[in-house]
Amino acid sequence: MRISSVMKRGAVGAAIAIAAVPAFASASSASVGHIAAPASPAAVALSSGNRALGVSWTEASTGAITFKATARATGKATKSCTTKMLKCSITSLVNGVVYDVTVTAKNAGGTSAPSTAVSGIVGVPGAPLSIHATAGTASATIKWAHPKASGVTNVTSYMATAQPGGFSCSTSGTEPARSCIIAGLTTGTKYTVTVTATNAYGTGSPSKSATVTPN
Repeated sequence: MRISSVMKRGAVGAAIAIAAVPAFASASSASVGHIAAPASPAAVALSSGNRALGVSWTEASTGAITFKATARATGKATKSCTTKMLKCSITSLVNGVVYDVTVTAKNAGGTSAPSTAVSGIVGVPGAPLSIHATAGTASATIKWAHPKASGVTNVTSYMATAQPGGFSCSTSGTEPARSCIIAGLTTGTKYTVTVTATNAYGTGSPSKSATVTPN
């Protein structure tokens, strides 16, 4: 009787152990199989082109992700582009119109919330390049290069602006000059200068900055 009792208890323990294995394996498998939706894209940036906006962004999540950038404007058709890269171009837009652009990220777990909206004017020039600022007496001579070619209409004017104070100089015409002198600056004060380009559809993004301290 004593031997029989021990065997019965051993059989029950073995049965419990065997029954527990599939349950544990199933729970583990379900945990590994779960995929969370990706984070919202961030740092969305726009570059204007002829009837198009180039869109770029960053993404904190990893894995197989498909992105969708969408441009919306009041009274205009909504347009989008889809990609697995961190950039794409939204085409068939209307020059001179301001569009709000958002980006979403999608994977097997779902779709992220849209990114923070960024606004851009279609068809305007890009930022002027190679900004140089040379100190003068209470002034600064600013020089720059054409914006990168993007298929937009010709630049009709440039404006260089110095901060603090918002002092500026500009050029205009069919082929506007790519240098001007900002006057009225304070001797010994360090200024940060940027340049913008304008065409028939509006003004593009500011250039990278240059610094100057007038004599």
